[in-house]
Amino acid sequence: MWWAGFERVTWTGEGGEPTWFETFPGRAKRGFCPTCGTRVAAVDSDIPETGINVPALDDTSTADLVPTNASFRENAVHWMPRCPTPS
Repeated sequence: MWWAGFERVTWTGEGGEPTWFETFPGRAKRGFCPTCGTRVAAVDSDIPETGINVPALDDTSTADLVPTNASFRENAVHWMPRCPTPS
């Protein structure tokens, strides 16, 4: 998954606000599209931003959405942009 953090989020999709599921009660929750069930967002109590799964955005072409780090690089799909290896 390719995530970006946002301080404020306005939900504009067909279903509106995601359906939230508390993965760790009081600490973390994940948001799913109410129409198709795709995971689209995450909120963690120790991070002040809402994490959005970037492919769920309408426009992913802006320069500020270029990946800066990757987990599980060996499992990356070939069609996602490669991000630099951390030094």
